[in-house]
Amino acid sequence: KYERSALSDEQIERIAKQVTHAMEVDRLYMDPNLSLRRLSSHISTHPNYVSQTLNGKLNETFFDYVNGWRLKEAMPRLRERDEPIPNIAYAVGFNSRSSFYNAFKKEVGQTPTQYRSQ
Repeated sequence: KYERSALSDEQIERIAKQVTHAMEVDRLYMDPNLSLRRLSSHISTHPNYVSQTLNGKLNETFFDYVNGWRLKEAMPRLRERDEPIPNIAYAVGFNSRSSFYNAFKKEVGQTPTQYRSQ
């Protein structure tokens, strides 16, 4: 798909590290309005290059990648806190309860309620 890309392997690796840093350290995933454009601006890279890196190197779409980080944040909260599930969903950056439930079920294979009760 990216045969004619202007990006070298080294550039893709650098962008992947910047994206990971933006999530791990800067916790951009917590922003419910995070977009590919906003992430790209944060790391000073063209959105097409960020998208190419996510799809080609990390094998994930932008939304799946961001939701993965959000779910990583949500899972311990579900286990350790008695907080209502929708509150946790919003706290980790999801815009709606349904998008949280759908992403959770897709990633984990069960609903947040099932996960919490185990």
